[in-house]
Amino acid sequence: MLVASARGPESDGLTSSAAPAPVRFGRDIRGILSDRCFQCHGPDSAKRQAALRLDERESAVGARSDGPAAIVPGHPDESELWRRITNTDPEEVMPPASANKRPLSEEEKELIRRWIAEGAAYEPHWAFVAPARPEVPAVESPDWCLNEIDRFVLSAMERAGVTPSPAADRATLLRRLFFDLTGLPPTPEELDAFLADESPGAYERWVDRLFAEEPYRSRIAERLTGPWLDAARYGDTCGIHMDNGRQMWAWRDWVLAAFRDNMPYDRFLTEQLAGDLLPDATVAQKVATGFNRNHVTSDEGGAIAEEYLVEYAVDRVSTTSGVFLGLTTGCARCHDHKYDPISQEDFYGLFAFFNSIEEPGLYSQTQDSKRAYEPFLEVPTAEQTQELSRLAGEIAALDDRMRQPLEGEDQGRAEFVRIATESGGITWTVPDVLSASSTDPSVTLTPLPDHSIQASGPIPDVEDYVISLRTSANAQRLLLLEGLATPGAGPGAGRASHGNAVVTGVKLEGRAAGTDGEWSRVPLRWAWADYTQTDLDYEATNVIEADDAAGWAFYGNERAGSRLLLMITDRDFGENSGTELRVTLSFRSRYTQHSLGHVRLRVGTANEAALASLPVSPGRWYVAGPFQADAAATYDNAFGPENEPTLDQSKTFGPEKLTWRFDGNLADGRPVTVGNGVNTFYIGRTIWSPSPRELDVSLGSDDGFRLYVNGSEVASRKVDRSLAPDQDNARVPLAAGANTVVLKIANTGGEAGYYYRPTEPAGVLEGDLVQATIPPEALSEEQAARFRSAYRRTNFPEYRNLEQARTALEKSAGDLRAAVPRTMVMREMEKPRETFVLSRGVYDKPDRTRPVARGIPRALGSLPEGAPPNRLGLAHWMTDSQNPLTARVAVNRFWEMVFGTGIVRTSENFGLQGEWPSHPELLDWLAVDFREGGWDVQRLLKAMVLSSTYRQSSRVREELRSLDADNRLLAYYPRRRLTAEQIRDQALYVSGLLVERMGGPSVKPYQPDGLWQETAMPSSNTRVFERGKGEDLWRRTIYTYWKRASPPPALLMLDAPTRESCVIRRPITNTPLQALALWNDEQYVEAARKLAERTLTARADDEARLKELFRRCTSRAPEGEDLAALLAALDGFRTRFASAPDDAEKLLGSGEAPRSMSVDARELAAWTMMAGAVLNLHETLTQD
Repeated sequence: MLVASARGPESDGLTSSAAPAPVRFGRDIRGILSDRCFQCHGPDSAKRQAALRLDERESAVGARSDGPAAIVPGHPDESELWRRITNTDPEEVMPPASANKRPLSEEEKELIRRWIAEGAAYEPHWAFVAPARPEVPAVESPDWCLNEIDRFVLSAMERAGVTPSPAADRATLLRRLFFDLTGLPPTPEELDAFLADESPGAYERWVDRLFAEEPYRSRIAERLTGPWLDAARYGDTCGIHMDNGRQMWAWRDWVLAAFRDNMPYDRFLTEQLAGDLLPDATVAQKVATGFNRNHVTSDEGGAIAEEYLVEYAVDRVSTTSGVFLGLTTGCARCHDHKYDPISQEDFYGLFAFFNSIEEPGLYSQTQDSKRAYEPFLEVPTAEQTQELSRLAGEIAALDDRMRQPLEGEDQGRAEFVRIATESGGITWTVPDVLSASSTDPSVTLTPLPDHSIQASGPIPDVEDYVISLRTSANAQRLLLLEGLATPGAGPGAGRASHGNAVVTGVKLEGRAAGTDGEWSRVPLRWAWADYTQTDLDYEATNVIEADDAAGWAFYGNERAGSRLLLMITDRDFGENSGTELRVTLSFRSRYTQHSLGHVRLRVGTANEAALASLPVSPGRWYVAGPFQADAAATYDNAFGPENEPTLDQSKTFGPEKLTWRFDGNLADGRPVTVGNGVNTFYIGRTIWSPSPRELDVSLGSDDGFRLYVNGSEVASRKVDRSLAPDQDNARVPLAAGANTVVLKIANTGGEAGYYYRPTEPAGVLEGDLVQATIPPEALSEEQAARFRSAYRRTNFPEYRNLEQARTALEKSAGDLRAAVPRTMVMREMEKPRETFVLSRGVYDKPDRTRPVARGIPRALGSLPEGAPPNRLGLAHWMTDSQNPLTARVAVNRFWEMVFGTGIVRTSENFGLQGEWPSHPELLDWLAVDFREGGWDVQRLLKAMVLSSTYRQSSRVREELRSLDADNRLLAYYPRRRLTAEQIRDQALYVSGLLVERMGGPSVKPYQPDGLWQETAMPSSNTRVFERGKGEDLWRRTIYTYWKRASPPPALLMLDAPTRESCVIRRPITNTPLQALALWNDEQYVEAARKLAERTLTARADDEARLKELFRRCTSRAPEGEDLAALLAALDGFRTRFASAPDDAEKLLGSGEAPRSMSVDARELAAWTMMAGAVLNLHETLTQD
């Protein structure tokens, strides 16, 4: 008789033999022990009880001092394991109740008894042994077999006494093939062409055509890319806290191109894992590394960067090992894996591969929803590259003309400098250097003959330079810091590899020379720099009040060369008898190793006229809001920020606990939108003024505004209006030093925005003209050139005209560069971080007694000889012939795509908790053939879809329900519901709406209003869903914008994941909500309407139209009872709408696709309902 077993027979799970097959440890026993016993008696040494391991034979059968061995081979009655699992005493039975494990069934106990009786043979876990190509089995019915796949499958069926099913009808087979490979159904025309060709090779020719011809090649790429986006946890938002938008679609385009061009899988793996580390890596290879930048990231203020750096690396380990190795390595983060032979050291050996990426742990908040978070790469199109080159040529030509000498320029400029310095009483002194040291003792600061100081030695993460000086000058008001670029030492003045530096504070102290008196702090009033990094708040004034979170950043990686930092003190300093000065330069940025490499300090005098001639130094704008209120209260109510003396980012306002936050989109001199709705926003900045003065400010607002300076209102306008420049004017009084300016925007609806353009008093030096006050010998060649340009611009109209033309070209180039796609990539730090095992996986508890080097789990071998110890070496190991997992995992996943279930059902877990393969020898044969066949994905898929196994009918056979309920023998084709993407794409395709354009940015098709707002922080740049227009509504589903905190609801309810983490295998559910969505979602109602219009224009009578409609959706024509039911339904819908024309109009109003006005609305509504009904048929939504 036929015997069913959950454990399976010798190789595939079922046997017809009356005598039971020998018990195998790997197939029959390991899973039971792993599930019930390994938690306390497995690999995890920290949780191991009684010093007993049941995952290793030596421990399991070894003699024990406290009693009999756990296992006595051949003698179950003498084995403690058997005694414990059959014991009825709650104190003795295993597993104990406290383990919260399901008790062993009688069948499981009997398997263990038989295994011990047969000798308790252990064997290595099958998935951890490199596959070897097995012999293709002989079968009793070879004529059924079309390739090797069939021989393995048929061999298993024959052992179970089962025969294959007949072949599916040809229309069903073509529909199956199209969905599996392209994700779309065949058209009636394609079906007709196939059915008309009765030659033996007709089906294979269609298979070859799909792989070779467009548009099929691109459709296949899109079909294969969908599951990869789940696995790679692709999303268009960051996922944590603000869940802001980000730009990653260029990586998705890379995946699409790779699948379209049939990139070998080993290369596909290598470039995603380590494309940036390949020799002479191309842009495309670097883009591929976005695979490991798809993880969620945080921009939560107050969170800890180091914690998130650990979380990012942990995610990369879990995703990489899950996707390519089928292992759950994340279980070993906190302790040794409870089931698999993966220790904590093994986990952190993998962690070390991903722990040295040039990235911040926390990212700044921004209103740019298309930001690519650093490190990122620009990916211009060929057209953009060509246009940028043309603009660069025109700019270079203008530069040549602008370099020509101008008559009288040199004399005029010298006079300009003389007047500025003499009228301002400016004189400069270079103090003697008494000593210089770093707070990190490994760093050496060496004074040089030119009074500069050179840093050498290791570059610590953070440090302070303490420099002692002596000067005989008195009544000083100026301090000048020169960040000197040393020839041959790097591109900029910073010690970071790219030449950047971040000064987070400057502290000046003084005392009389030659005394041991107390140091007296000399406060700073104002600071100005010749160049500042602009992407975040890195203004020079940040040094005045030490701020480790910001500081003054040189942007040495953007523009090489020396830097100047000019500072004014709040009072005179310097004694007639001589003065000792102590200057502390702090380098404590979150961007570590950003110290200065070479510095010089000068002090200078300046009178009040000099201070009045220097410009204000405005800080960057910050925003607080939105504060919710009704329209009147938005203007009248005070919400808190207007009265603040400083922009304290730690202070919260209102019940929403809103804070000041940086927004790089806020700027002067142009209209800026800050949000929308009925609410209030505050825009604030600090302005540092060298002397008391007033600024003239031109303002605009949408709607009303109030302007506050140091807590006092100086201008206001209560009005409902749209934003425009120069709508109001105000005078802003500034005290010497820091001033807080807050602009309140009261918005009564629509967009909220502002315009702000300040004007300095006459006679103030602006921009690079400030360098007239700096000693010429302190200016580098490049700085002197910028000063000359500023002087020419002010005094020579012909030069100004050339510069304006150049500015226009630069704007064109800048606009074009801003439109260049960017994508997030992997980029290694120059010096890898040290890696230690983290106690309990906690970021701030490294066990410094347990350092780890980059490596792979010991149970899986080691890196190939000569492989570099980095991600590229890891990729080499994964694609090496001795790797036991990579090829198996890959072919299993493609098998799952084609047959619905993998040969290993648990495609996400090939470890000890994973399921035994249904066809182990077939899996190994496919894995070896895949690898030796050049890792050719299309060759693998072709073999699957050409097999007789694939071509079987899907009719469920009653005689197999008890023998093989899950169809693991594949004695019939496994029918299954289409995926969420296939259901939507099919509806668009059969209706004629689908826009087939491969690649590009994500789009936003229909979804209910308000969902994003429900899950978003008030300041998130993805708080408001702005639906796409036109073709964006009808693109293939893989291009749908994926907001992780609120994924597309119609896809989510059809089992799509949130993509917050890696998902290898989607669940399949069947709920009433799914049917409701497919009937009522605007996307599907619109598709039904367009399908109805298409049907009405294709045929002349009801019967022909219904056949056309039904066949287009199901690939078969309705006959008999089916057709009669359709005709009856059509009559019912006609009757329904004949008496309800208004309902017909409402139905036809769904969607933006133009409606055909040539058809009566009631008739079109009836056919729309018919089309919707057919689109919702089980037959339409199922792959048969």
